[in-house]
Amino acid sequence: MSSATRQAAYLKKKELPSISYRWMNWFFPLVIGCAVIFFAQDHLSNPSTLPVNKIRVHGAFVNVDEAMLHRAVAGVVAGGYFNVDVERVREEVEKLPWVSEASVRRVWPDTLSVSVVEQQPVAISKEAGFINSNGDVFKPLKKMILNTLPVFEGSASLNKLMLTKYYEMNTLLIPIERKITYLKIDARHAVELKFDNGLKVVLGRGDTLRRLDRLIRIYTKVLASRVNDIEVIDLRYTNGMAIGWKKTLQNNKGELGDMKHV
Repeated sequence: MSSATRQAAYLKKKELPSISYRWMNWFFPLVIGCAVIFFAQDHLSNPSTLPVNKIRVHGAFVNVDEAMLHRAVAGVVAGGYFNVDVERVREEVEKLPWVSEASVRRVWPDTLSVSVVEQQPVAISKEAGFINSNGDVFKPLKKMILNTLPVFEGSASLNKLMLTKYYEMNTLLIPIERKITYLKIDARHAVELKFDNGLKVVLGRGDTLRRLDRLIRIYTKVLASRVNDIEVIDLRYTNGMAIGWKKTLQNNKGELGDMKHV
């Protein structure tokens, strides 16, 4: 072997192992991308970057104060467009007494859109506030009197039962053209009500619809002509009713009196 050949072989043995630089093709772009995202996120989280400048509210408002909605939203809006807490904004809006539910969304580039469903009262709770169609009580800041709504008296836990009874009984009253203005259900589930002509009706516990139907069957034929003289009708009898006359007529019951087996 020649001297040149031996020298080449020696140098080959001493040669450092080769290093692959292919990983650099993806490592450096990844680092740069992460850095860009970090600084962009930091920039966008700054309240001065794309601040929320407009609040738009949507809904069919009768009792909701639109100015109050704006104040409720403005009080919790913090941060820029991308990091405003829309869930917290929604919760604050739903704390308003006349708001049933709300939804909040961002509208590019600087707006919050707030959609509101207003509470729909179906009855007045004698204890406090109004009752909505779900049986929930809500209490407006300002006391309001809505004369078109019936008054319910009873525990809040009975609100759903009172609503069911109210709708069922009002349907029964359609033939005699009367409506319920007052409904009471006590802890024993005994029922009392008043018609829109002031007549008080005591139904007691159990079979309340059947008892009310018994009254309706004779109302037009027998009672309608004297109803202004009657204070209360008690239907807690198996086959009849008792009539309580107004004080001026207690000594002059006429032909009605206690109506058994009606």
